Amino acid sequence: MVVLYHYSTWYVQSKGYSVTPPLFSFEAGKFGVYLFFIISGFVIFLTLKKTNHVMDFAVSRFARLYPAYWVAVVLIFSMVYVFSLPGREVSLESALFNMTMLQGWVGVRNVDGVFWTLAMELVFYLIVATLYYLRLLDKISAVSLGWLLLIFLSRYISLNYNVEINEYLKLFMLLEYGSLFIMGIMFYKIMEEKCLSAYFVASVALSIDMYVRPESSLFVFFCFVAFLLFVYQKLFFLKLSPLIFLGSISYSLYLVHQNIGYIVIHSLEKFQLANAVTVILIPLFVSILLATLITFYIEKPSLIYIKNKWVESKVRKKIICI
Repeated sequence: MVVLYHYSTWYVQSKGYSVTPPLFSFEAGKFGVYLFFIISGFVIFLTLKKTNHVMDFAVSRFARLYPAYWVAVVLIFSMVYVFSLPGREVSLESALFNMTMLQGWVGVRNVDGVFWTLAMELVFYLIVATLYYLRLLDKISAVSLGWLLLIFLSRYISLNYNVEINEYLKLFMLLEYGSLFIMGIMFYKIMEEKCLSAYFVASVALSIDMYVRPESSLFVFFCFVAFLLFVYQKLFFLKLSPLIFLGSISYSLYLVHQNIGYIVIHSLEKFQLANAVTVILIPLFVSILLATLITFYIEKPSLIYIKNKWVESKVRKKIICI
């Protein structure tokens, strides 16, 4: 959804580019990132299920996110520098700081626009790790209700009293997107524990999200229903090889598709090879190819390597202690 939105709609809306009308406009694709946040809330508790210590969680998240991300940063920065993409260049200093993935926390420009969601992801991981360390995950429904109350109050104050909430407070409390992460957590609890309170909290999260983002209410409601069907194992018809493959490369595809895809479209227009079909299909093919290479030659091998090294280090420490 996000990829097709960027190629069919956002590229045309971006300033500084010549415009080749694409085959279609997929405005609704911009809401795909909301599903991304719901999935993150769900998946993170799958990770915690296999976690014995907060450092296990930190290492697993690092291994999952950073190697592919580092490759993407270097690749995107280099290609934008070599092929030129007006208005999307960043300085070398900014690119180097992007390697930390913390640029969204301090206002440094992203090497690629899609990286903005990673700032939200890292905050969510930090919140969950803190709750894990404080042993509050067993009370996650109550914690989530309190969190949702904060989200509602921040939105209510902004709308009714014309008070602008501090940007850092919005980021580190996830006051804009927290309801989506909470929804994902509750769906996990519904699946694993058949927890009645999770139904209630998920419904509150849906209501809060509709209040915070009325423009996307219909799509988020659709995601809510789809997740309910998923946790009750009613979506087996989606278990198709092409979809499973796209799911396996989805992180890398998300990282590399935007600016690199725009370079491809820009080049097609430059050499008069652009038409309504090529400006969608060719950048899509290039992005999927790159994502496949990064997934199977960088992301998955490094994930296994880092996790194995971490397990080995724990075993050595245990032997030394004995």
